Amino acid sequence: MRLYLKGNYETSIYQACMEYPWKMWFKERKGLQVGFSYARDDDFYFSVSLDKFSSIDERWGMADFRVGNDPWATFKYEDINLNFEDSYESDGREKGDCLRIITTHKDILTVDKRALYIMAIEVVSAIGGHISENDKETWLSVKEFKTKHADLLHLTYDEAVDISLGEVVVMKVVDEPLWEELDRKREEYIRIHGEVELDDEEE
Repeated sequence: MRLYLKGNYETSIYQACMEYPWKMWFKERKGLQVGFSYARDDDFYFSVSLDKFSSIDERWGMADFRVGNDPWATFKYEDINLNFEDSYESDGREKGDCLRIITTHKDILTVDKRALYIMAIEVVSAIGGHISENDKETWLSVKEFKTKHADLLHLTYDEAVDISLGEVVVMKVVDEPLWEELDRKREEYIRIHGEVELDDEEE
């Protein structure tokens, strides 16, 4: 699943993004803070995933994620990745005109879709921009986006998890197809331009 965002990229979200997971899922449960994995930099890159089995939520322990030989081929892991649209395939050397949020899978659990939409709203609110759900064909303001997805956004984290536990056993796990295209473009870009040369400090 993917969304595109545009706005004023002079605005930094570097500090604020560390509070996004609290809004996307929860801040604390039973006195303990939410468990999540993340990576970020100061150029609109933020990648975050709810640690479902370390999230202080006993309900995930009862979920049947159907883990086989490949534990990534389940809804146990759902990475929500924010970056400039041309950054991944160019190894960070190009940006493009828009930001993109992309998930691991094409269809995602309600708890993660709610989180995805909240991230989009937080980022677009910070940069004073718009959101596209159809590969940049049309754009919505934050108000329009909130109105369109009001039913989902009004769910609490607990309500979203209850719905997701039912989805886990019926939804088919399908990788987001854009990742395959991006990997192909990345290989082609590196073949033409070479690997990024790191400074001594970066190494």
